Amino acid sequence: MNSKQRILDSFNHIEPDFVPVSDQLIVSKVASEILGRYAYTGGGEFARDTTELLLKGERDFLVQRHTQDTIEIHNKLGLDFVRVGTVVSKYYSKDQLPEKIAENAYLYKDKETGNYSIYKFSVASGQFFCVESSLDIEGLVALEREIKLIEKKISEPVDFSDKSIFEAWDKINEELGKKVAITFSTGIAIPLRPVYLEALLIKPEWIEVFLDYQTIQCIEFMKEAKKHGADFILGGGDLANSNGPVYSPEIFKKMLVPRYRKIIDVSHSLGLPYVYRSDGNTRALWNIWFNDVGFDGYAEIDKSSGIDLGELKSIYGDKITLIGNVDCAKTLIYGTKQDIENEVKDCIKKAANGGGFILTSSNSIHYNIPAKNLVYMVEAARKYGKYPIED
Repeated sequence: MNSKQRILDSFNHIEPDFVPVSDQLIVSKVASEILGRYAYTGGGEFARDTTELLLKGERDFLVQRHTQDTIEIHNKLGLDFVRVGTVVSKYYSKDQLPEKIAENAYLYKDKETGNYSIYKFSVASGQFFCVESSLDIEGLVALEREIKLIEKKISEPVDFSDKSIFEAWDKINEELGKKVAITFSTGIAIPLRPVYLEALLIKPEWIEVFLDYQTIQCIEFMKEAKKHGADFILGGGDLANSNGPVYSPEIFKKMLVPRYRKIIDVSHSLGLPYVYRSDGNTRALWNIWFNDVGFDGYAEIDKSSGIDLGELKSIYGDKITLIGNVDCAKTLIYGTKQDIENEVKDCIKKAANGGGFILTSSNSIHYNIPAKNLVYMVEAARKYGKYPIED
């Protein structure tokens, strides 16, 4: 049985030969350690590297190395799915790029709205994050400019005629797609930035417009992704912290459920299972997600927020595929090989029987995880994940 079939069986709740294992993100630092050279795979480093290389006019080098490194890391580890995405068009213009204003700091300007944002890369954390923006400084005034632009664009057809944005995706699919499952990310969400949460209370109609635009983009992207070999979708969006959802389940039910039903209808018509991702304590949303909407899976199951894989399996195991759940906040950072083996065995024991389970970290293979610990996780999955699962 190859990796692709292993993943497809898991979504069909059929026990494959082994529990599938992979991860939605392996950052460049970890991939570099495993490959023995600098790798351009993902995370904050990759966002910084992308910006730097585009500013230098080295787009083709970026795409070639990202493609090569993604293929090599998945082949070397024997992972069962690979997450792909679009790249910058080969026809990009430098006036579309940010201005480098300091070491690892970049100023982005939107000519149509006049809004700006400043992003920095942190060498300490590996994150590429916004440190200041018009939305932070001007609040609703800046957001209104964005909403007005969306209102102008929402009726425009979504254009995928520039196939160069799928250059890396297509090459990865050509190399891996016959044996490894291909996944990508798309979805809708209310951003958790303060100005969007303020608008949710004061100008909910703006959020409705924002979500309508996202929904159109999401649906059209799914249709295009199917043409490029996609097998399932890692979608959704963060909406919770360790205490629970940032906004109420009632808001999710009113604003997101009708739109997600449209998205799910399309994803299912395309034969693409749709997985919702959000860390944090999401328990208050499970019934809405898995009964009202009908998501096919759940990822980023957050052990550090008290979410138990066994609880989810016992309640929804016949409905959804669970993707997780080796703790990337503690075990994969600080754990020994034995600690990681024990947690992998625990995840398999709780969720693997009957299929419907894919082993990954609880979120991602991030900057602070030693490369050897990713290797230990994969090795343990193969060692203890052979079906039928032994008690």
